[in-house]
Amino acid sequence: MRKKVAIFDIDKTIIKTDSMFQFIWYGIKKKPITSLNLFAIAIKTVLYKLKLINVEKAKASYFYAIRFMEEADLEHFYNSELERNIYREALLELKENKENGYLVLLVSASPHAYLKYFKKLPYVDDVIGTELVRRDGRYMPVIEGCNCKGDEKVVRINRFLEAAGVQIDFDHSCAYSDSLSDWPMFRLVKNKYLINLQSPGLEELRWKN
Repeated sequence: MRKKVAIFDIDKTIIKTDSMFQFIWYGIKKKPITSLNLFAIAIKTVLYKLKLINVEKAKASYFYAIRFMEEADLEHFYNSELERNIYREALLELKENKENGYLVLLVSASPHAYLKYFKKLPYVDDVIGTELVRRDGRYMPVIEGCNCKGDEKVVRINRFLEAAGVQIDFDHSCAYSDSLSDWPMFRLVKNKYLINLQSPGLEELRWKN
């Protein structure tokens, strides 16, 4: 079935912030001892920049505190930190797309473990994000599979659409992101919107509130 699809990045696109950094500080508030992990984050980030470790190992260090959290903590993170940082303009765009018959997908490189709560919004059909390993009912700071960024976003989107029996109506579909790293995702649709950034061939949308 061919269908109009609206695809949204989340960090600095739907919300004003980067949820990964918000989660670090949320973890420190919940479990102050996790502040000791800040040094490991710094070291692994440098090692990744030097191409000595892969992005999955570097990025996993940012979610160290998740090993101490229950589902209620992750939902509280969404309710108290993420939801209040949603751009008003983004919410209106989600609403308009949904009312106009689009399948609305949020696709992010941040963990699905806490981003899944964006499905509480009535305008969101599903959320795709980087998967974390689960052990004994808790998430671990270990990425399962690949970081959901760049080409991997396209892999995940196509997998979801295939399972849903949906083909993208290219001419009438749209994608939104704050980053040119999402160019592979942009190529899936005709209508491409760059949030608070300018680049040739892409329409800029200014979202501030």
